[in-house]
Amino acid sequence: MTDMDKIKRYGFFIGLIILFGGLNLAILLSHLSRYFGFIMIVIGLSIMLMTREKKTPEPEREPVARKRPLSKREKAGDNLGERFIHLITFNGILKPYLPLFGILVLAGIIGFNLFIASEFYLGSNDYVALLLGGVLIAYNFIPATYKVEREFALIFIIFLFMILVIPTTIYGLASPMDPDSPTVTNNSATRILLTSPTAGLSSVFGVDFIDIGNNILIFHGPEGETINLLIGMSCTGLYSVAIFVSAFIAFIFVEYNKFDKKTLWLLSLGILFAWFANIIRMSIIVLVGKYYGSAPMEWTHNNIGEIIFIIWVSIFWLIMFKYLGLWDDISRTGSRDKINAKRSAVPASTKSESRKPISRQCQICDTSLSHTIPSYRCGCGKIYHRECARDIKNCPECHREVDID
Repeated sequence: MTDMDKIKRYGFFIGLIILFGGLNLAILLSHLSRYFGFIMIVIGLSIMLMTREKKTPEPEREPVARKRPLSKREKAGDNLGERFIHLITFNGILKPYLPLFGILVLAGIIGFNLFIASEFYLGSNDYVALLLGGVLIAYNFIPATYKVEREFALIFIIFLFMILVIPTTIYGLASPMDPDSPTVTNNSATRILLTSPTAGLSSVFGVDFIDIGNNILIFHGPEGETINLLIGMSCTGLYSVAIFVSAFIAFIFVEYNKFDKKTLWLLSLGILFAWFANIIRMSIIVLVGKYYGSAPMEWTHNNIGEIIFIIWVSIFWLIMFKYLGLWDDISRTGSRDKINAKRSAVPASTKSESRKPISRQCQICDTSLSHTIPSYRCGCGKIYHRECARDIKNCPECHREVDID
């Protein structure tokens, strides 16, 4: 891997983080300007497009006669994302009509705010729905060159809509409180998951609370004044977690053909990261109020969330890329070069003779598997020559770590 390749790879990662930060600002119940979030989205996408790794097309292979028709899974595609889109579009029947559905979504949001709502106000759920409508409209117009990106965008926004908009809308209908209001108090889940842990961590650093009832932290400021910090829905980190989970699912869908224990473990770790990052954010706000007063505390409350979100997302995605071996292509590329060099030294007659009775092939060196040659079976079911598998770190099919004793 050249230095330019490394620069592009890290540039793509930086663009991805900026994109997530922009989405967090554009969608979150944020005190910062949503327009700044949209600017970050544009910047992040631009960096990602400029540093995108161009995949060289694989050489065409001779067609092999099939003994059976394609299954529904094979028709839908190899990875989870293609199969998911195939499923929600009823075997692809609805794909041509996605722009129409997008227009209906946009019209529904505007119509609701104009004719049903008491005032025209776009909340967080409205922005998610607007993004959903925009992605649906643009999907069929995105070139096939960016197939992975368009599938990621569609899957991400669909899951974000299902995880965030539908539950909060149902909650809003069942409760007289506005889901966008920060005054959601006396909620036991908020008290257990956020208020109590925040009070506990802040106490370690010298904060003595007068009261923590009804999700209101009451404590003294630097001049002895009483400070009340209300913890509502906008403080729970629900929106940040929803963005993370949706992005993680979309990433796994476009990269893998199934969920396994490794991906589920990473998802659980990411949610734990998000929860702990939110505890740290709230504790920092409390500490600033305790030692610097109400005005600095309010400024911290309005700005620290985006900084912490970008930090913890960066750390998690770095861990994920390393853990899944997505940045170890250098070892895989080197091994393929060695294998190709070995194959080029084999006489042509030997190659042609070895191709005639093929029933199965090693997908690393593309030569026949045999019972007389030691082999390695990956957890996904793919079989490789044992010597070929030694040269790679992860399975080319499912990216599992190759474990050879």
